[in-house]
Amino acid sequence: MAFPEIMFHIRRFVHKSSRHANLFPEKLFNKRHKVPAHFYVADDQLVEQIDNAIQPFMQQTKCDTAIEMNPGIGLFTRKLLNRDDRLKKIILIEAMEHFLPALHDFHALYPERVKVKHNDLASLWKLSFQDRMDNGTRVADMLSDLPKREHNEDPSALLFGAVGSYNFFKHLVNSIIFQNGMFSWGRMEMFLAVPPPIYIHLTCNNDVGYMIYRSTSMLFQMLFEYRFIAQLPREHFLPNQIEHKPIKGSRLRKVQSINPEYLYLVRILPRRNFFDLCPIEDLQPLWYFVKQNCVSRRNRIIPNLEKWIPGCGPRLIVNSVPSETLKPLYPDEADVELPQYSTRCTTMSNRDFYPNMNIYTQFGDLSASQMLTLFTQFRKWPEYSESAFVASLENTLLKLEAAADENLGIAEEDDLPNEETAFEDVKENETENSQTKTLKKSKLNAAVSN
Repeated sequence: MAFPEIMFHIRRFVHKSSRHANLFPEKLFNKRHKVPAHFYVADDQLVEQIDNAIQPFMQQTKCDTAIEMNPGIGLFTRKLLNRDDRLKKIILIEAMEHFLPALHDFHALYPERVKVKHNDLASLWKLSFQDRMDNGTRVADMLSDLPKREHNEDPSALLFGAVGSYNFFKHLVNSIIFQNGMFSWGRMEMFLAVPPPIYIHLTCNNDVGYMIYRSTSMLFQMLFEYRFIAQLPREHFLPNQIEHKPIKGSRLRKVQSINPEYLYLVRILPRRNFFDLCPIEDLQPLWYFVKQNCVSRRNRIIPNLEKWIPGCGPRLIVNSVPSETLKPLYPDEADVELPQYSTRCTTMSNRDFYPNMNIYTQFGDLSASQMLTLFTQFRKWPEYSESAFVASLENTLLKLEAAADENLGIAEEDDLPNEETAFEDVKENETENSQTKTLKKSKLNAAVSN
């Protein structure tokens, strides 16, 4: 089917009873999801909304290469093609084989400008791990058409898509920390539609509570600029969504109940100057420092650090270095426009000292920049190179090298059994825990009776 015919067959809203529903596979209508890894744009009005929302950013970018994640039937692809004054190369990466014939028609119409690849960008973390295990080139093959640039240069590509995989966002963090995967080609400017719980988790502060504010929140805010752009109606995406029903007593209820009928359109970009704040050779120590100290955000800072460097407490309590004031990165962004619990993106500093630190100050009290500042202090102490921290770091990295999962990390206190579904399906986990407790109680009662 050629490009004009594709566009002729798209209605304002695609639903199962539509005579054009054969453009989408049946399973996108029949199987309802809580938070699928992949979303597909299924409405012309939605495409217009996205295109208008990103227009101010497209006017500012100098990047001429675009990647579209799971373009589906190509509704948004047409908008990218219309930006021929800016986008000279468009790479369509589609996970579902069903959509490939129609996408190859785009390539036939624009052979020098459009390339189509059958792959799963949302599962890039899996491909990265497989490459590490067998020295493969899966990630390199997927991103081979991108120009290579240094981290402090302009972005190598613009990425557009809708993704609900939490592991995808963990991979964004790991790609910078371990210098592999997506950002091996340079920084990407990403415009993504994201489920609200994931975005809130990544951009919140400790006011929301430690169940949501975690080590990944801190690392993401250190490494990335982020900006909320708009709310997008969830009903205009496929696959269909199950009806949201708040779970009484759920630890994530207050976050899961925020805007379940929407996805958030956001802009995410790795910070250009982050290696000035934390040299490349210190990225993995920083990652381990944050992860290890956030096993429990209630751990007290000074007693914990003194386990690694005895007697370091007074250096933290008595600090004569003036603290640097952070500034909002987007002055035109009003607090009232942000999603609940999400914070404004600010500049990042390694001189943002926690005020009046004492023996009772907890790691969960720190903001992302304050955690970076604490690591910078810790890293500069003369005892660092001979400390138990370095040996523990090396041991952990060796274990991760042999791990069967690229996203395997250090378990935090209160972690749910499956972190990938931490923001998707709490009910199953809570039912599982309840059943386990009941079983244990029954065994205890039986033992007492006997």
